[in-house]
Amino acid sequence: MVLAYVANRGANDNISVIDTRMHTVIATISVGDTPNFIAFTPDGQIAYVTNTGDNSVAVIDVKTHSVITTIDVGLSPLGIAITADGKIAYVANSDNTSETVSVIDTKTHSVITTVTVGQEPQNLAISPDDKTAYITNFSSNSVSVIDINTHSIIATVNVDGSPEDVKFTPDGKLAYVTNNNGNELSTASVIDTKTYSVIATIPVGIRPFVLAIDPNGKLAYIANFNSESVSVIDTKTHSVIATITVERNPGSLAVTPDGKLLYVTSGNSNNVSVIDTKTHSVIASVPVLSTSYLVRFTPDGKFAYINAGQIKVVDVKTHSVIATVPTIGTITDIAFTPT
Repeated sequence: MVLAYVANRGANDNISVIDTRMHTVIATISVGDTPNFIAFTPDGQIAYVTNTGDNSVAVIDVKTHSVITTIDVGLSPLGIAITADGKIAYVANSDNTSETVSVIDTKTHSVITTVTVGQEPQNLAISPDDKTAYITNFSSNSVSVIDINTHSIIATVNVDGSPEDVKFTPDGKLAYVTNNNGNELSTASVIDTKTYSVIATIPVGIRPFVLAIDPNGKLAYIANFNSESVSVIDTKTHSVIATITVERNPGSLAVTPDGKLLYVTSGNSNNVSVIDTKTHSVIASVPVLSTSYLVRFTPDGKFAYINAGQIKVVDVKTHSVIATVPTIGTITDIAFTPT
């Protein structure tokens, strides 16, 4: 059974556990102060949750839906990623005075070292070959590259202003980075992972927060929060091949596992845009009755879970809301147990 874990911050600071067969909450787990992001070990047995408010990571036993320990890390932990072998978790400590990543041994649930990176690290991603971790440093305009074997910095790649998100192409040859240059036209940086150098800087829209790469690695999609658009980038030519107008303030997007559809949320309308990735056109608008901030697909691609105040469950075949799952607090992340 695939479970959805939903991080809720607010008075209760908890994780809602949802059965994705019935789309109902089956457990509520109290965690630390201001939970933000969730990562599962590859075997799906353990969930790690970053708690920004009390500088900790909660470790949850997925079988019992209980916190088994809490790990103290750096200031304002935000992004988290776990290696493919499940042995190591990296946590970006995002306070504007912080320049660290905490490295956690998932067997002992303890911090084994702290790596100094750039200022205000935000998000991180682990390369498909499990050899390196890339961390965006928001206030240093750089990306730190960590060797996972030694937990040491092997490269610092300068990019455009205020890098936010980072994603790898499936073959691991490229890393794409969104650069949020404030209220002006911004860019995406393309990093060659062999040479650790920027090989292209691509103009996109205003305030690109997040990006997604399709399963075959041919296209990258970037949500431009203040441009009401999605930039579609050909990863072979590193050029924008389409700009798609969507609902206002697109803040999250996701590609279906088969690569055929792209869902884009809106922070300033009650609809979610559905894009055909073959024609790069909006083919449907899903009314979710509230502004929306996150979208995630179940591993089988049949349902989209959307943060629209509560969780709206959308049938991807019909692009219609089939369930509303009540949660408590402000939703900050949605993650599914591995299949």
